[in-house]
Amino acid sequence: MGRSSGLCLLLHPHDNIMNNLSIAATRPLHIIVLLASVFGGLAVTIWLLPLGVIVYSMAVFLAARDPSLALTTQRPVALPKLTSPTFRAIVAEIDRSQREVERSVEAAPGPLATALRPVVAQSRELVTEAHDLASKGQIIEQYLATANLRQLYEQINGIDTQITRTRDAYTVQQLQETRGALVDRQRNATDLETYVGRINAQLSNIDASLDNVLAETVRLRTADAVSASSMSGQVADRLRDMKADMDAFQRVLDSAMTGI
Repeated sequence: MGRSSGLCLLLHPHDNIMNNLSIAATRPLHIIVLLASVFGGLAVTIWLLPLGVIVYSMAVFLAARDPSLALTTQRPVALPKLTSPTFRAIVAEIDRSQREVERSVEAAPGPLATALRPVVAQSRELVTEAHDLASKGQIIEQYLATANLRQLYEQINGIDTQITRTRDAYTVQQLQETRGALVDRQRNATDLETYVGRINAQLSNIDASLDNVLAETVRLRTADAVSASSMSGQVADRLRDMKADMDAFQRVLDSAMTGI
């Protein structure tokens, strides 16, 4: 499993700084300063060029030291479109919970907000996973709507009746093969029904966990910066562990969905 962006903020400060430098270097205001220094050095007086480059470099360096820069400039992830009323409702609640977590962190004082940034990063990744999981649940839900388990049950019973009444060995063999295929479909559909229930339970767990994270961020805002930094790391770890569990579940789910 790949490391989350929030964990990278803690474990790879050099990579984070380099990423921030590249972001800060391409900010429109900084680019304007650089272009103005080049124009001034060529059109007015040459000493404006090195002076402008120094100002540009200092502005980029100072901006790159902001640990929230990568998060605030992060492009939103394209999320799957949900049409299922069931999954849209629970995912909308998850989205709301995650936004409340972000608002709580944004309301924290500067040093504390910095300590809580990994929690925001982890919650964003968890929401993305929730959307992916709901999308797969929706696919299963749509498949089950067409599979019609009751009809499969009736078909199997009908073939059983035919087999008992048939004397031709070849016909019996064909009927048994047909029955086997229908039983496989019935078993797969039953398994998928179970997975839909598990997906709903997983999504409800995510929503409840984000509500707990919100309560903890509010509590951490009353703590000192050192204690908050340690406790926020524990919160981020719990979210990361939940994401790891989801990744494992999604792999099982992907295998079960093969052939839908």
